[in-house]
Amino acid sequence: MIDKNILSRFSRQILMQDIGYEGMEKIRNSKIAIVGCGALGSTQGEILARAGVGKIKLIDRDYIDLSNLHRTHMAKEEDALNSLPKAIVCEKGIKEIDNDIEVETLIDDFDSTNAEEFLKDVDLIIDGTDNLDARFLINDVSVKNNIPWIYAGVNSWYGNVMFIKPNVGPCLRCLIPENNNENQSCDIIPSIGTMTSLVSSFSSNLAIRYLAGNEVPYGVLFVIDGRDFSIEKIKIEKNDKCPTCGFHYYEFLNKKEKRGAERICGTHAIEIRPERFLSIDFYKNVEKIKRKYDVITINKYSIRIQRNAIQIILMNNGLAIVENEDDLKKAKELYDDVIKLLA
Repeated sequence: MIDKNILSRFSRQILMQDIGYEGMEKIRNSKIAIVGCGALGSTQGEILARAGVGKIKLIDRDYIDLSNLHRTHMAKEEDALNSLPKAIVCEKGIKEIDNDIEVETLIDDFDSTNAEEFLKDVDLIIDGTDNLDARFLINDVSVKNNIPWIYAGVNSWYGNVMFIKPNVGPCLRCLIPENNNENQSCDIIPSIGTMTSLVSSFSSNLAIRYLAGNEVPYGVLFVIDGRDFSIEKIKIEKNDKCPTCGFHYYEFLNKKEKRGAERICGTHAIEIRPERFLSIDFYKNVEKIKRKYDVITINKYSIRIQRNAIQIILMNNGLAIVENEDDLKKAKELYDDVIKLLA
């Protein structure tokens, strides 16, 4: 049952055709996962929180920086200057909208080692990612566990949205069989806040209708053109020979994940993923850090430090970005030194 406060808060929404009291109750009792809390995920999170979704799981390993602010909802300049995790910023924004929403944040890689565990208990998965490998992984989890999801993507003035009803309609790999651009995550994708907001609104609208108990069009790719202000609907057929939904081979769930140091394409930075995740208390040994490094920002989630021109952003689970360094060995040596000081 929905209490009187909920009825009052969502009184205008309850008047909507296809929602009503029963639909609102279903929305409030729903649990969703948003994978990625950047431009798309933060906007989807805000819209769906305002719509009254009762439980929201947020998954993102990254932190806010200044280049995110023109398109990322609920993020402020102070969040970027403090290198706050995107998932935490989204959680804070959602709780400020509606403190009764149950929010779970996972500041972690989303990969084959944890994807099923992260997504197994939700009613709907929302795509807030920015690369095909992550989407193919969501697709594997969706088909294997029969959890519907909404694919959403933006590139420049154009966006795509598709509701995927697993084992009934086509899956993502019926639409995109392979990731033929191995370096696609290296490209800096042009983006503007109007398009990410438009695509997020469209995908969130599908989510609200589904969660309220309505049939939504599955197997239809919505192609949104922000230059011509048009939306095209393309029917996608289910492929019986699809590796995922046809043969039920879950290539991306079976993928062996890489750990260690790796260059971030298109930048002068190196990402370091520890062999096992840590739990670091930055304040406990910050004085040791200050003897060798300049501390730029520190909070319980992350620390940003500098030595000469090199900056290190370290998350409390051990994930790190070493900026202005191209040498993998040197970056790893710096990382190991910082971890030793914090141990």
